[in-house]
Amino acid sequence: MINKEEPTYDELRRKYTKEEIAESYVFRGSMSTAEKQEADEEFKRLRLEQLKSMSDDQVLQSELMRMKLLIKDYLDQSLFIEEFSFANQLKRYVSVAEKSMIEFSEDIGIHKTKLSRLVNNREKPNEELMYRLEHHSGGMIPATYWFRLFTRMQENAIKNNQEKRISEAKKVKNQLSFSSD
Repeated sequence: MINKEEPTYDELRRKYTKEEIAESYVFRGSMSTAEKQEADEEFKRLRLEQLKSMSDDQVLQSELMRMKLLIKDYLDQSLFIEEFSFANQLKRYVSVAEKSMIEFSEDIGIHKTKLSRLVNNREKPNEELMYRLEHHSGGMIPATYWFRLFTRMQENAIKNNQEKRISEAKKVKNQLSFSSD
């Protein structure tokens, strides 16, 4: 919501130099609804022209940057979202790279069935794979991001597997106990 009590340019000009005002303030627009709509349409048109003129490499780099930023935002949160599981992000990466599963498995030096097991969450990735993914992306998506995606998924599994927690607790002898004194 715009604060109507904000000072006008004339009021600010009495107190500050033009340079100080320019460095310190963002002024609200005074466009009408029709002018704003026209400006939005012009922006969309220019953006589409720019997108159409991008090379395939620029589009790929843009999509990888988008993927990286989405992963980074996700990792900055503390919750698990299935869409950001290691397997789903690997599948997305293969799609963004516009590779078939066979081509991609050859690119990173693993068997196609292993890649299939990874993207279907039937096998856990190893550290070496994460380095390969980082290198394949030209360093755009660091190995640490891939690792953190995987560990976030593992952490969620550990938190929510009460059955395994109970069965493993039965195997423990001489559990430490602490008095509440």
